[in-house]
Amino acid sequence: MKEALLSGEFPSNIQEQFRTLLEYYGQSPVIVRSSSFLEDGFGNAFAGKYESVFCVNQGTPDERLHAFEDAVRTVYASTMDISALEYRKIQGLDHHDEQMAVLAQRVSGSYHGSYFFPSAAGVGYSRSFYKLDKNMDPSAGLLRIVTGLGTRAVDRTENDYPRLVNLDRPSVSMYGSLAERHRFSQRNMDVLDIENNTLRTIPVDSILDQLPLWFKKAVMERDYEAENSLKRMGRWREVWFVTCQKLLENEIFTNFIQRILKTLEEAYQNPVDIEYTVNLDENGDFVLNLVQCRPLYTGEEGKRISIPELPQEQTFFHLKDSSMGSSAKKPITAVVQIDPVQYYNYPYTSKPKAAEAVGRINRYYQGRHANLLLMAPGRLGTSSPEPGVPVSFANISGFCCICEVSDNRAGYMPELSCGSHMFQDLVEANISYNAIWNDHRTLCYNEDFLEDLENIFPKICPDMKDLFPMFRVCETPRLYYWNDALSAKTLCGYAPENLT
Repeated sequence: MKEALLSGEFPSNIQEQFRTLLEYYGQSPVIVRSSSFLEDGFGNAFAGKYESVFCVNQGTPDERLHAFEDAVRTVYASTMDISALEYRKIQGLDHHDEQMAVLAQRVSGSYHGSYFFPSAAGVGYSRSFYKLDKNMDPSAGLLRIVTGLGTRAVDRTENDYPRLVNLDRPSVSMYGSLAERHRFSQRNMDVLDIENNTLRTIPVDSILDQLPLWFKKAVMERDYEAENSLKRMGRWREVWFVTCQKLLENEIFTNFIQRILKTLEEAYQNPVDIEYTVNLDENGDFVLNLVQCRPLYTGEEGKRISIPELPQEQTFFHLKDSSMGSSAKKPITAVVQIDPVQYYNYPYTSKPKAAEAVGRINRYYQGRHANLLLMAPGRLGTSSPEPGVPVSFANISGFCCICEVSDNRAGYMPELSCGSHMFQDLVEANISYNAIWNDHRTLCYNEDFLEDLENIFPKICPDMKDLFPMFRVCETPRLYYWNDALSAKTLCGYAPENLT
């Protein structure tokens, strides 16, 4: 079906309407987006399931029409993607009527040399799932913001960290030092390359010379510590990195976008998520464009879970301020552990095989009413295998809990992905998310907690012998997971008999 949709032909009357639309837009870049019953309805987290396709919209009229038709085909064909079909099945929506329209929107942005992009863009949520600080109010709302096209704010990407903003203290960074703010910042940006008629990802550093000083000051900061280090080595240069700090210090902007979120939440009578763009000028004025708004699925809120006290030898991990999602108490049937060093040393081009193995384990336990816990290095669901295992939602749809594990030996680092499409999948599927850091947020983590249990990975994936050293799958009677969202405490360990 997907292949048929991708190769289909449009009737001549539809083609004429497409031509009329493209004549209206001229050669302005256009994005083709989906708008369907299920993704725009209440109670579903379809964000990212269906494709959106940029048309740079350059060339002859026939070339522009051909590219636009391909974009529409791609959007419709994405209804047949495995992750979308798996999601519908899990949510009991596989027999529901799904009808889709497409939206063709002018891309919001400005020209910078041969590139076209907005000053900033991202996603906003009227309700935050994660408190960056114990004093922050989740009901104030949350932003993920980047410079360039907003695609980098919703997709988990290699070596890139969008700015995460809680709107009651928008200028406060979750990182204390200048070095940390630089390390966990946006490295690349998505732009439309007008000259080559394509969507491109470019290093931020590569475009600095084309950007006016006022633009850089609005969305970037100078790293004077790095500049001083370079000066001592005789290689001084200006070092800029993306934080959107000056924009976030602009109370007119932050109050305005918070008011938009709250107004929409009141109108929907439900928390909402939005996509937005911001275009700035040299006077500090801005134009904020609301690109999209949908109901936000938030799961159970306000529920309190009592966290027991367990001796250290019975504790797998104990976390504070390092989990996202609803309060929960879950018995864990089996734990899947991926060894960080083994994954790091595995051939780069073969790393996606680890995601395939996770999917095989997922399917093995389907229909068994099993609660699975995944422990994986770095960031899950990335577009590249370097920062973590590039699983899709279909690979982890049967897990009840996932943990992204920091590992200094291999340089892996979790990402609190609130606001990403991957995180919305987890919320809707009631999959708890945790990050195990090498800092004060991890009160206890016993990596070898399950070493005495049988590893059944060879039984589940007997043909994946090269992954045997990397994977452990252990079935775990009496193992429980507790998460209390109100106190931001999380515990996993062997439950005393009176608590099971």
